[in-house]
Amino acid sequence: MQYEPAPLREGQVSKLREYEQQLSQLTGSPVILIAYSEKDVNGNPLDGDVSPTEKKRP
Repeated sequence: MQYEPAPLREGQVSKLREYEQQLSQLTGSPVILIAYSEKDVNGNPLDGDVSPTEKKRP
């Protein structure tokens, strides 16, 4: 499988930065969140993707 950076809007990037700060404060360690889109070997989005920024939770 291949992964590409997720196409995020500015508001989504801002939220990720907020989450990074919150998690860093909670853990006492630097946290960096990365958003990727999962692709098949041909570069096509996989079926069942919720969105480029979300993953289904079990």
